[in-house]
Amino acid sequence: TSPNADTSQRPRERPNGVRRGHRTVIHTTTGVDLAAGRRLTHAAAMSWIHLYDHARRHRGVVDVRWGPRVGLTPETVLARARRERWRNPYEHVFLLPGATWDHGTDLVAAQTACRADAAARGPSAAWLYGLARRPPARPHLLLPHHQRVRIDVGFVRRSRHMGPGDVHDIDGIVVLTPAFWLISQAHDSTDDRLLAFAIDARQRRLLVHDDVIARLDTMPGVPGRARLLRVLRRLASDGSDSIFEARVRERLQTAGLFPGAAPLAVPTIDGRTVHLDIAFPAARVAIECVGFVAHSTRHQLDRDARRENAIARTGGWLVLKLTWDRFLHDWEGFLAELRHAFARPH
Repeated sequence: TSPNADTSQRPRERPNGVRRGHRTVIHTTTGVDLAAGRRLTHAAAMSWIHLYDHARRHRGVVDVRWGPRVGLTPETVLARARRERWRNPYEHVFLLPGATWDHGTDLVAAQTACRADAAARGPSAAWLYGLARRPPARPHLLLPHHQRVRIDVGFVRRSRHMGPGDVHDIDGIVVLTPAFWLISQAHDSTDDRLLAFAIDARQRRLLVHDDVIARLDTMPGVPGRARLLRVLRRLASDGSDSIFEARVRERLQTAGLFPGAAPLAVPTIDGRTVHLDIAFPAARVAIECVGFVAHSTRHQLDRDARRENAIARTGGWLVLKLTWDRFLHDWEGFLAELRHAFARPH
């Protein structure tokens, strides 16, 4: 272009994230018309862009009280939300059109509505950590004791012991740390249920025994402390795998299946002897309980591979592996496989 060319017809530069047309201002990330057919100043367009970008980082959740942070009044944001019929799960809190509504988004919306240091607890935290297959119907939250929530955002409890170090972030959701989550479960759980939580969390490498003990040492009056210490002592003395095996044996007997009373020593063709956790010698079927403690390091994994190869070369034995997750969530399916193994020719 020559220096003398007429520049009056050149398109004006637009702010990042905006594409203008006739009476439209399109947010290029969300595809939303920020003007919605109305004239919108440059400043107003930028304010809406900042609000939408902030909401996008919070799973599409918008609090109308965020408006002044970006140069909009709460009334302006509220008017748009009502005009465009945004989802309104809690007072002052809305969901942008097109955003996914699931339990994670519900937690963010509830935490936003609280305007407090709310963290996912109980079933909500268990779901976030992968310890529960399905989320609860409503958020379960824990607040520091000095904070209160006056709106209905789900199942809310307060704690005198919860501190800043007891929470962290998972995909933008504030949740109790695994150690404090287990501590918070102790008051309402039985020993067996608490043990199941601890085994599952430790197998998933979420929980470190010493971290829980160290946190408990700072909370002599926390509810459920004695129960949790009892469970942790059981874990430390027996190891989670042996507890796992004992519970499998109990369930097998309830199902009318009676394995040998102790691990079975089986000589292999290469002169080694392997011990099968739970064995049915007459059917030459065994169950191996695959737990975190005995199968976690590189050396242990190599040892297990060699052992499995030795068993595979030993005529007639079929070894079925059972994980803690399947024990909890698909026991009937595993029993069906076990009975099918009994029916095979050997």
